Amino acid sequence: QCVQMDDITSEGDFVSQVDKALCQLYQDLNPNNRTAAEKWLLGVQQSPQAWQACWLLLQQQNLEIQNFGALTLASKISKSWPELPTDQYEPMRSELLKAVLKFSTGHRVVLTRLCVALTHFAFHTMPELWPNAVVSMIHSLQRGFPAFPEADPAAAILHLLSIVPEEFSSTADSMLAYKRGILRNELHTSLETVLSFLEQVLSSTQPNAIKIMAIKCYTSWTQFGLPLTQVSSLLDLLFQALYDLELFPSACEALTEAISHDDARKYTEGLKQFFNRVLERGDFIRSKLEGRDEDSVAALCKLVNETLEANMNYLLSVSEESEEGCQEALDGIQLLQAFLSVPGYYPVDEKCSVLTIPFWEQFLERISGEEPHHTHFLLQFYNPILLSIIEVCPEKSQYPSDDDWENTWTNDDKDNFIKYREDLCDLGDSLQQVMHTEYLQYLTRQMSTILTTSSVQWQPVEAILFLLQGVASGTSQQNSHLLQSVLCLFPRMPPHPSLIRTALAFLGCLSSWFKDHMDLLQAVLPIILQGLSQPELAPSAALAFRDVCGECAERLVPYLLQLIPACESSLSNPRLEARDCVRMVAAIGNVLSTMPLRDLSAPLGVLVTSRVNSLEVLAQQSPSNAIKPAVEKELLILSAFCHHIYPTLLAGEQHPVVILLVKLWPSLHTLISKWCVDQDIVEGVCTCWSRAVRTVQEQYAPLLEGTVDLIVKCFTTVHNPRLLDCASHLLEVFHKQPSCVPLLEMMLKELHFQSLSQLQLVPELLQAYLQLMLTVLKFSPTLALCLVGSLTGMFQIGYAALKAHEQPTVKAAAVFLCQLISLTDTMDSVQQLLVAEGRVLLQCVLEAVAGAAPRSYLTSFTDILHSLNTHCISLFSQWLEDLLTQDGFPSTHLSIVEKQNFKATVLRSRGNRQQLNNKVSEFSLMCRGFHGTLYAAETT
Repeated sequence: QCVQMDDITSEGDFVSQVDKALCQLYQDLNPNNRTAAEKWLLGVQQSPQAWQACWLLLQQQNLEIQNFGALTLASKISKSWPELPTDQYEPMRSELLKAVLKFSTGHRVVLTRLCVALTHFAFHTMPELWPNAVVSMIHSLQRGFPAFPEADPAAAILHLLSIVPEEFSSTADSMLAYKRGILRNELHTSLETVLSFLEQVLSSTQPNAIKIMAIKCYTSWTQFGLPLTQVSSLLDLLFQALYDLELFPSACEALTEAISHDDARKYTEGLKQFFNRVLERGDFIRSKLEGRDEDSVAALCKLVNETLEANMNYLLSVSEESEEGCQEALDGIQLLQAFLSVPGYYPVDEKCSVLTIPFWEQFLERISGEEPHHTHFLLQFYNPILLSIIEVCPEKSQYPSDDDWENTWTNDDKDNFIKYREDLCDLGDSLQQVMHTEYLQYLTRQMSTILTTSSVQWQPVEAILFLLQGVASGTSQQNSHLLQSVLCLFPRMPPHPSLIRTALAFLGCLSSWFKDHMDLLQAVLPIILQGLSQPELAPSAALAFRDVCGECAERLVPYLLQLIPACESSLSNPRLEARDCVRMVAAIGNVLSTMPLRDLSAPLGVLVTSRVNSLEVLAQQSPSNAIKPAVEKELLILSAFCHHIYPTLLAGEQHPVVILLVKLWPSLHTLISKWCVDQDIVEGVCTCWSRAVRTVQEQYAPLLEGTVDLIVKCFTTVHNPRLLDCASHLLEVFHKQPSCVPLLEMMLKELHFQSLSQLQLVPELLQAYLQLMLTVLKFSPTLALCLVGSLTGMFQIGYAALKAHEQPTVKAAAVFLCQLISLTDTMDSVQQLLVAEGRVLLQCVLEAVAGAAPRSYLTSFTDILHSLNTHCISLFSQWLEDLLTQDGFPSTHLSIVEKQNFKATVLRSRGNRQQLNNKVSEFSLMCRGFHGTLYAAETT
């Protein structure tokens, strides 16, 4: 066990004890021992004796002890600076400089800790006690100390200079917060000396390891905004370093950081000089491209990309009046285009082309934003480059061979490639907007060329159709002939599943275009219908069918003889997923709903008869996991019919969904009786009922009694929340019909009493119950009195739900209580209830705001405060006064003044909801003791 610091009598005992604690912390398997060691070591760091002890630890040979000593020193300077007497500043500075120099050839981790300590010492003492601290540190370390002849001053200085800007950016030292502006200014004034030293190192014969440190050091200092003209000679050295394989990565990164910094882009002359330096190394960059070193190519691509982005104004300033700079601009664009055109598949063979796409999109957008005559000139001037990009897009969008895709590419590779294709599609859209017909013309011409050859690969055709999706919907009438030529080539396409899926997606994108080209839709409709019957193509086919039917519903009526048999066959296919069947029903429902009822019945009957028969067969079987998926699928399809068949009815006409439900009723009755313990099946039946009620409204009346009977019987067996949702929909529709009120009253009584025993056990049930009661209060509040003789019981359930852990339940309770409070003006019983229970409710709300509930729930409690303030003004004001005058309520963190300010703001904000939200949020932070903290700023 670790002994107390006060019990240590000698330096040897102390070092031994630290060594023992470190071993215990890093090697002991017992977590309690590790915790004890960590606590003891932390106590060492926090003790006043640590100022002297850290130097003793640094003198030891053990690396872990040295590291702990350096860490302790850095911690004391950073966190306990006031403990250090002012007469110790000078000795401390001298010792720190010596330690940094001593460990310059030692372990890097210890050197890093010491540099952090020296940096924070400088931050605390500059500029008053240590003016020009950075310059002084450089000169002191350069001179060295006789005691350390083997030290490496250059390494020590470079390591220190790399850490200074990093610590300035990341330090959380609260004692330095007030002087950050002063520190920045001090560091900025030392730039000249720092840059001069870096230049000296890079132009010397120092080992590459030291030069790499110098380059990384320069990267760290770029955050202080170095004008490119001020570091011209240093940039030359960095560009020269690109030719050294060992220095290349660091030099390329440093140059990229230099050109991408916002401050560097303020100086046009410096940007142009940097641009020219990059162009001068064009041959070198192209040779790297040919070498296919992925990391080097990606680094150079970032450098060229950032250079051209920084010089965007220069690239757009070329004009026909002056040839100055035209060739340089063209050369720069061509250089970046080489990275986009690099051979191979992304991301398996190359990883740089994707980096250029944002630039090209921005470049095209800027061109289109110029004056019309200048836009015309720029498009002509850069036309060869833009045409080459057009050619690259379909080439880079191609899938690899099927064998490579399945066996060689990883899942991450596939995901990245799919995202890359989307980026290329967006780039193609930008090209189409700027260049108008050239992009579309090239794609259609290329597709025609490919499909007229003897041996056709599917990948190039698929890539073109994929890119056409991005521009198809925006094609002008003048270019319609190009889309027509593409559709005419469909019969020649290879029958590959991936190609057909893309073709189906392309047809879906043309849905609005087909309205004016129904002859072409008729020609390609069989492709969609054939896809519906094939499970591997059904998802794409169903989406295309939905889009086409949504846009061309009325015009597709003459083609029902094709559509109905195909849909009926597909719906009966057991291999098709339920979601694809639902999309198909939605699509054909749009078409059928445009027809008169007399013409609708026959085709609808063909579609639903087989579904009714299938459900009847399934309903007669005993429940089992084997048939459950089929039952769920049929219920989803039938609920889709109930939702998507909505014809315009004449007076006296019966809705076809009612006819469908009458046919389904025996099967639904059997299903709900046999499967009442299965939540999924019950939910499927309830969805059918709910959608039917919403679709047919009052025409559902003949089925109301049977539905209520089944809901009550099933709920008596199993308390399924979906049954309460279905009851809410019935109440919405039939609450105004006097003949239905007794039936609804009976249903509410049964559901209420059956729910009471389970509400606190099942949060989903409590939420559904509150939503049902909310419906009662909205549409027929007098019905609530039939439940318990008064509203007290419902109020207590809502009050208890406010203390639930689940946010949806709390939200449902708040909405219910707000609705109940709003009835104060019209119902005396509600007013009496609030007089008796309102103060308790407000107390609960204030306790939740103060910390009893998560802050993410605040909106719900704010709603209740707003409702009370709107409908019970005098009572609310009195309750608020009584509660907030209690000592320690709702939090001990609050003063009397803060509580009074909260009360005044809440009462004033009756008509200003945003003000109330802000005040409640602020009050909640004050109650929890977080107001004014960094946590509050980050989470508000």
